[in-house]
Amino acid sequence: YPGKAYFKTNKYHLEEDVMLSAPIHGWTDFQLPGTSKYSLSYLRDVPFEWLDQAIHGLESLYPFTVEGFLEPDRFLCTVSYWNCYVLVEDDERAPMSEQRIAAMRPEVSHTNMLEFCQYLFEDISVCKRKWFRFCSHSATNREMLVLLNRRLNKLKNLIDKREEAFSDEGGCFF
Repeated sequence: YPGKAYFKTNKYHLEEDVMLSAPIHGWTDFQLPGTSKYSLSYLRDVPFEWLDQAIHGLESLYPFTVEGFLEPDRFLCTVSYWNCYVLVEDDERAPMSEQRIAAMRPEVSHTNMLEFCQYLFEDISVCKRKWFRFCSHSATNREMLVLLNRRLNKLKNLIDKREEAFSDEGGCFF
């Protein structure tokens, strides 16, 4: 992953590439600086579920987890204050064995919560019309686009509100 976060007009941006690629045929690629690339399927409603998690994380300033399906495995990305942790677990119906758990090593990206949320906002905003069709919904396309825009606007407002907390002059999250 060649991208790095940097400030440009007080906003986080990726120099190159994206965290989430535009969805194609029900698949999107996910990658953060320092992690592998993961192809996630339409079995999880990535745009809506991930936006909801990001909104909750910035509102509460609590770490959050987003998930996706790799078919057959499950993808988990825990977004904490200063790092993200990517883990892949078996998509089985039974608990994993102690040996499997002990062998698991999460990938770590030094992407903070605000950067993750900014990447999410930018990647979904760039191709909204593709994202609201990522999963099948019972609502009309127009209704889904309205719902997606509401979530994006809320996330953008929270990003702006929380920038100071994640700056060098920011403080503690307690």
